[in-house]
Amino acid sequence: MLARIPWNLTRKIERFHDADVVVLSLGKSGRTWLRVMLHRALALEYDLAFDPIRLDPGSSPAPRIAYTHELATHLRADPLGKQLLGRSILPRSLTDRKRLVVLVRDPRDVVVSSYFHKRERSRKTDMPLEAFIHHPRWGIELLVAILNRWRRRFADHPRCHWVHYEALRRASEAELGRLFEALAVPVGHDAIARSVDAARFDRMQAAEAAGAFGDPRLRPGDVDRPESFKVRRGKVGGYRDDFGPEAIAFLDAAVARLDPFFGYGPTAVEAVDARCSALRRA
Repeated sequence: MLARIPWNLTRKIERFHDADVVVLSLGKSGRTWLRVMLHRALALEYDLAFDPIRLDPGSSPAPRIAYTHELATHLRADPLGKQLLGRSILPRSLTDRKRLVVLVRDPRDVVVSSYFHKRERSRKTDMPLEAFIHHPRWGIELLVAILNRWRRRFADHPRCHWVHYEALRRASEAELGRLFEALAVPVGHDAIARSVDAARFDRMQAAEAAGAFGDPRLRPGDVDRPESFKVRRGKVGGYRDDFGPEAIAFLDAAVARLDPFFGYGPTAVEAVDARCSALRRA
């Protein structure tokens, strides 16, 4: 049963009050990649200094964007005391008046990426991968429950835009353009195309290895260990490379409990390909 805490009694909530847009996602859903593209496109369009973490819009029309894992942090990372204070929760009094973006990714890929993050970067576990996917706090079943909760909370939100990582990978420029339209922020095609090109995975990894982003959160745990990179693989469906039939069946059964809206069923890849083909034709 997911904890239902509708408040945030900490000062952490203050950073969301001034935001025009709040981006929610599970950890390891491609948020760093999306963030770099968003910030670079806005910096190019509105002549701002590029910053991969926090972009200062100044007096420009660019929005103030805040990022959070919200319920995922609350249930997967926060200790009991912080949970009771609602430290990571966005109360409805705040979300009702904000533009929201929910970035989603197949939780089977998320749980694998989360495992390598906790083993290679935060060093919070050394358990085997197959044990990790069953873990009550870090495993696949809680990820599915969190996505379902967000869907129930925000399905009828009039200014909530849902972004699928897989669609963003297949049609980056089109999806980024749709996102800016949803945010009612004019950004031209040239700025979008240049931001997508600059955020190619090989360039992101090279920048991370060189420490070019400046922020320690965007550096590899060990440049000689590819699995310790913040930008690791980004492969759609890559989870199948790491498991045998029994573990894959367990993961598939968990994902079958997702709200059908997410589209991560047996024909998920075909559905995303069809959607991206339609976007390219538009």
